[in-house]
Amino acid sequence: MKAMKPKSFDDLYKEAESHDDYWVAGTVQEFTEEICRLMESGRVTRSELARRLGTSPAYVTKILRGNANFTLATMVRLARALGAEVSIELHRTGKSKEGVEIKRSPLRRSRAARASADVPASAAASALR
Repeated sequence: MKAMKPKSFDDLYKEAESHDDYWVAGTVQEFTEEICRLMESGRVTRSELARRLGTSPAYVTKILRGNANFTLATMVRLARALGAEVSIELHRTGKSKEGVEIKRSPLRRSRAARASADVPASAAASALR
């Protein structure tokens, strides 16, 4: 039996990008990072956000870790509780909404943002399993 050549990180990354779960995890991560930024800028604690949502602080923690099953209704409730609104945009893969070529994927961009924002990486880790 012939030994398999180990895959490079780029090969593994390209393989991950071919799965919908990868893109879902990246989108959840971007959303939860934005919630964290809004909480920080508005000085809203997890307990305060839970109070505004009529839920428990444990549920807010689950959301912020990316462990909750998001619906659009949940996203809208979270945004409104922080004085924001949800905006969804679609664009062709590899292009911005203005049609400019972009070289990024949700998890690669989010790693840099996470490093500066100190946000948990659970969504990214689960996407690469």
